[in-house]
Amino acid sequence: MNSHIIITLFAMLMLAGCRPYAVETSGLDPLKKSVNATTEIKSKPAAESIFQLADTFQTQDGKPFNLAMLKGKPTVVGMIFTNCTYACSRLTSDIKGIADSLQGQADKVNFLLVSFDSERDHPARLKQFAGEMGLGENWTLLHGSDEAVRSLSVLLNVQYEKSASGNFSHSNMVSVLDKNGVFRFQQEGLFANHTQTISEIKDAIRK
Repeated sequence: MNSHIIITLFAMLMLAGCRPYAVETSGLDPLKKSVNATTEIKSKPAAESIFQLADTFQTQDGKPFNLAMLKGKPTVVGMIFTNCTYACSRLTSDIKGIADSLQGQADKVNFLLVSFDSERDHPARLKQFAGEMGLGENWTLLHGSDEAVRSLSVLLNVQYEKSASGNFSHSNMVSVLDKNGVFRFQQEGLFANHTQTISEIKDAIRK
C-alpha cells in the first residue's frame, strides 16, 4: 500500500473519536426528553432558558452546580471531552480567543465547558484540563450524569455520539446565552470567524 495512504488512514483513525459530527433532529421537547445517541433529530437551540434544566452537575473543584447559578452574566458555552485528540482543545482555544477579544470585559461573562464524558471526566480531570489550557477563574467546567449532559446537549443543539472506544464524535458549537440563560447566538466550526459572536456577547453585557 502507498505510504501516503497509510499515513492518511492512520491520521483518520487517531481523530475518529473526535471528528466533527452533525445529525438532524425533530419533534423533541428538550426540557422533558433526552435523545438516544444514535437517534437522528432535527431542531434548533431551545427558546426557553437553559436555567430551567434542574439537573445538578459538579464543577472542576468538586462543588455541586446547577445552571441557574450562571444567572446575571452572559454565558459562552462549549461541549467537549478531555480525551479528545484535537477538536476539543481547539474549540477551547477558540473560546479563549473570544475572551481575549472582549478587551477587559471578559470578567463580565461566564465561560462554561461541559464534558460529554460522564465516565472519565470527573472533577479532578476537568481541573487538570483547565490548568493545561490556562483557563481563568471565570471558567466553569462541569461533569454531569449521562442524562443531564444529553438534556443540555439537546437544549443547545449539540449533537454527539459515543463510540465503542469510549470517545465521542460531536459537533463543535460555541453558544452564547443572555443573562437569563436564553440562547442568543451560535457559531459552528473550528477556527470559525467569531466577529458576530463577540458582537453578540458585548451586546448581551450591555443589556
